Amino acid sequence: MEISKLEAASRLLDTAIRLFFESADAVAVHSLAAASLNVFSDVAEHRGISWRTYLGEDSNLSPQEVKHTLNKAWNFFKHADRDPDEKLEFDEIDSEHLMFVAVAQCGDLRGTNCYMQAFQLWYIAAHPEQFSKSEPTFVDAMSLFPGLELLPHQPRFAAVATSLKSTADLLLPSRDKATVTPSL
Repeated sequence: MEISKLEAASRLLDTAIRLFFESADAVAVHSLAAASLNVFSDVAEHRGISWRTYLGEDSNLSPQEVKHTLNKAWNFFKHADRDPDEKLEFDEIDSEHLMFVAVAQCGDLRGTNCYMQAFQLWYIAAHPEQFSKSEPTFVDAMSLFPGLELLPHQPRFAAVATSLKSTADLLLPSRDKATVTPSL
C-alpha cells in the first residue's frame, strides 16, 4: 500500500474523531489527534506557514515552546526511557483543541470530509466563547447543536450521534449522501 503523509494524517484524525465521539480511550484519542496535527503542521510549515505557527505568534511562544505545549501529553504517552515512573495530570479537553486545530490545518492543505466538518461545527457549539458570533459558521454550529455548551461534558457527545447524519446532508452534495453511513 502506498500512502502520502497527508492521507495518513487524515486517517489518524478521522479515527481520533470517531473514537472521541464513541467516548473511547482518551489516551488513544489524544495520541491520534496529536500525531495527525504534527504531520499536518510539519507539511504546512514546509509549504509556508501552519496553524502551529499562528498559535505561536498569538501566544508569543517560540516554535519550540509551542511544540512542547502541544505535544506534552503525547510525548508522555509514547516515551518512558527517561521517566518510567512519572505521572501526568491529563486534561481530556486538550484533545478537543488538538483535533480542532488539526481539522483547520487539514482544510488548508487538502480539504476536509463530512466527519471533520461535523466535528468542527460541534467544537464551535461546545466552545462558543472562542468564536465570533457574527460568522456564518458560528450560526450554523449553534443551530445544529442548540444548547450544547450548557450540557455537562460527557452528554455533549450524544448530540453528535443524532446530528451527524443531518450535518452530512448539509455538507455533502446530494449524489454523495447515500455513501455516508455514520457509525456513531
